[in-house]
Amino acid sequence: MGNVGMSTIILVRHAETEANVQQIWHGKLDAPLTERGRWQVAATAHHMRRLAKDYPIDDFYVSPLLRAQSTAAAIAEAIGIPAAVEENLREFDLGDWEGRSFTELQEKENLWTRWRNDPSFAPPNGESPAIFNRRAVNILHILAERNPAGTVLVVTHGGLICNVLATWFGGGPGDWRNWEPHNCAISILVFESGHWQAIVVNDISHLPIEAIAPKQHTVYANE
Repeated sequence: MGNVGMSTIILVRHAETEANVQQIWHGKLDAPLTERGRWQVAATAHHMRRLAKDYPIDDFYVSPLLRAQSTAAAIAEAIGIPAAVEENLREFDLGDWEGRSFTELQEKENLWTRWRNDPSFAPPNGESPAIFNRRAVNILHILAERNPAGTVLVVTHGGLICNVLATWFGGGPGDWRNWEPHNCAISILVFESGHWQAIVVNDISHLPIEAIAPKQHTVYANE
């Protein structure tokens, strides 16, 4: 991965949005945080203040999308470090199919079945799983290389996080379903001896019970 020593990346998914609850695809689109999302932000910022004592933050990056930036803003205030916007931390862009429900995307476009059979398939003006996975993995490598012996905090999106975790610790990019993070879940990854190690994966123990969303069935779960 280039000149990287013992680099640490802390991944945080943004807080819950209305689109998350409604199961609507928002990649480049944005939606406001829910009340539960605001609880998640407060709890995560408080937790990060404590976590930063064990993992002093050297660099802090955030997706350009507002749901991630609103989450990062509270964390930045808690730890006293501003977040720099990194364009390639944005969510999976579905192009002309953005803003449609997961159910509609499967029933009308057969989307998840198409992707399972052909990871290079991209909706009009959107990304394919193959292109998105390459972007997700590459940007985390780049951020780690910028601080080869330090700790990098990243606030980003569920799609990016589960793709990276599946690639580094699972069965490859197609295994992403098994690595989906809850909103404001935290993962701590360390690059050591030539490979990534997972110290913590998708942890939500810092969230109060009222900030944890009930498990939702998704149309792609059975694909």
